[in-house]
Amino acid sequence: MNDHLDIANLPSLAEAGFSGGRDNFREFCRTIFRINEPRFLRNDQNQLVVFRHEDLQAFGTAPQIGNLPIGKLYPARFASDGSPARGPGSGVADVISSQVFTFNPPLHGPARQILIDWLGPKQIAALEKVGRQAAHAVLDRIQHSSPLDFVSAIAERLTISFWSSLLHLTDSETETIGACTREMTRLFRLGRNADDLQALDLAFAEYARILDDVATRRLAAKDPDLTAIAEKLAALRSDDDPFAVGVAPKSVGQLLAGNLVDGFHTTALATANTFCVLARDPNAMTQVRNSPQLAAKAIAEALRIEPPIILLKRYALEDFTYRGKTIPAGSIVTMLWAAGNYDPSVFPDPERFDINRLHAGLTTFGKGIHICPGRHLGVMLIRVLLDVFLEKDIEVELSGDRVTWIPRHMVNQLSAMPAIVKRRTG
Repeated sequence: MNDHLDIANLPSLAEAGFSGGRDNFREFCRTIFRINEPRFLRNDQNQLVVFRHEDLQAFGTAPQIGNLPIGKLYPARFASDGSPARGPGSGVADVISSQVFTFNPPLHGPARQILIDWLGPKQIAALEKVGRQAAHAVLDRIQHSSPLDFVSAIAERLTISFWSSLLHLTDSETETIGACTREMTRLFRLGRNADDLQALDLAFAEYARILDDVATRRLAAKDPDLTAIAEKLAALRSDDDPFAVGVAPKSVGQLLAGNLVDGFHTTALATANTFCVLARDPNAMTQVRNSPQLAAKAIAEALRIEPPIILLKRYALEDFTYRGKTIPAGSIVTMLWAAGNYDPSVFPDPERFDINRLHAGLTTFGKGIHICPGRHLGVMLIRVLLDVFLEKDIEVELSGDRVTWIPRHMVNQLSAMPAIVKRRTG
C-alpha cells in the first residue's frame, strides 16, 4: 500500500540554507547535493519542494502535476463560487488569470497553441529581423567606453524595443510599459508587503490598459497576427473554473497582457544574466568570437549557470504516487527548477562554465507540457544581441565586483550590472 508523503515533517528550505534569491542559492546547492538525503524539502507553508534533477523531470512531465490555477494562486481574488472579488492583488490577478501558466486541461493545450502559433520555433525566423533591428537600435544609442548599467541600458531596452516594434507601440506607450515592467519585479519577491501589492496593482492595470488599446488598434488595422489570435480565441471553448482549469482570456488584449509579462520582464533579465556569465568568464567570449557557431551552446550554458527562474509552483491535479509515496490531489508543489541545473549527478562541476557541456536535461525553462512557450523567442533575442556584439566587434567589461542580485526572489535577477561596453582594441 502506498503511503502519503509526510510533507510537514520534511526538512525546511530554510534549514537547508535557502531563503530565496540568487545570493544563497549556490551555497544551498553545494550543501544539499553533497548528500543523497533528504529527497525532498518543504517551504515555510509546508508545501512540497522538489529540487533534485531526477525528481524535477518526473514531476515536470507527470500528467497528474499541472499548473497552479489562478484561484489557488490568488485565493482572495475569487469567491468560493468562482465569482470575482476585489482587494489587494486583484489587479495583478486580473492580468495573470489570462496566463497559460495558470491553465490546466482542457483549457491549457488549445490556449498554449495560440501562443506557439504566434511566437513558436517556426515563427522565429520572421521575428529575428525585428529582434536584430532592436539590437542595433539599442547598441547604436550607447556611448562606448562610458560606464552604464547593462540591465537598464541594454537588456531592458532590447526587450522593450522588440515588443514596441512588433506591436507598433507609440513612444508614450513604450515608455509607460517600460516603467510598468520595472515595477513587475516586485511580483517575484518572496513575502510581498502591502506597498508591493498596491504598486503592482497600479502597474499591472496600466500595462493591461495599454495592451488592450494596442490590440484594439491593431485589430482595426487588420494586423494578420492579432487577427489570427482573435479568431482562435473566439473558437476557444472552456468553462471558467478559477480553482482547477483556469479562466480563458476574453479578448486579444487580455491574452497579450497575461502572457507577455515574461516577454517584457523575464526575457530582459535572461539577457542580462547571459552577458554577465560571458563577461565574467575570461574564455567564454573568446571562444564565441573564434567560433560563432558555438553561440547557441554558450547561451544554453550561461542560462544553465544563471537561469532566469529559480522556482515556480505547480499543482497536483490528481493523487501522484512517486517512489512509493503519494502526493495528494490539491497539493501545491514548489519546483526549484534552477537547482536541477546544479545537480552534479547530471552536470558535473556545475558552477564551471563549459561551452562544450552536454545540455540534454536542462531545467532552465521547466519541463513537460508546461515548459515555457516563449523560450525560443527569448533565446533568439539573446542570440541576435550577441551576434550584433560580434559584428560590431564590441565587448562588455564588468566594473569590478559591483554586480548585485535581488535577494529573496523567485527569479534570478540582477539589480545592477555596472559595465563598460567598448570596441575591442585587439
